[in-house]
Amino acid sequence: MIDTIELRQTMEDHDKAFVEVSFLLDMFVDTIETFVGKSTPSLAVAAGRKMAKNMPIYLDEANASLALSEMVRVFSEGFDITGSFAGKEATITIDHCPINSVCKERNLALDGPTCQMFHYYIAGIMAELTGSPARPTTVEAGDRCVFKLAFSGLKA
Repeated sequence: MIDTIELRQTMEDHDKAFVEVSFLLDMFVDTIETFVGKSTPSLAVAAGRKMAKNMPIYLDEANASLALSEMVRVFSEGFDITGSFAGKEATITIDHCPINSVCKERNLALDGPTCQMFHYYIAGIMAELTGSPARPTTVEAGDRCVFKLAFSGLKA
């Protein structure tokens, strides 16, 4: 059995991988929009709900603040993300947003379909964790991304 990995990656390797992933994400979102149309947000929410069931988050009961804290904990491994709750609304902030980097690489509109799909995906995760539907609204798009999730079934 080999117990060491001697794969050496350069910055050029990372750059090439980023370009490829950006291309694939662009094509993925474009294809979904083409075939699903106005139901694209529903598809992203469904994907988020499915993902929530596979995340390492275990809540004894649906608690919105705890669900947000746990979602932020998991996403913090790859994102500079924070979240807070006020009443029935969560605010999520991502600094150095990787989706923004993809949009810049592919010359995609900020707060366009790629951003929206990601926001609805997060809404799906939170809807599953809280047991309450959530609708995202963009506050700020760019290197710093801020969006709100309005929950329709939470008790304030």
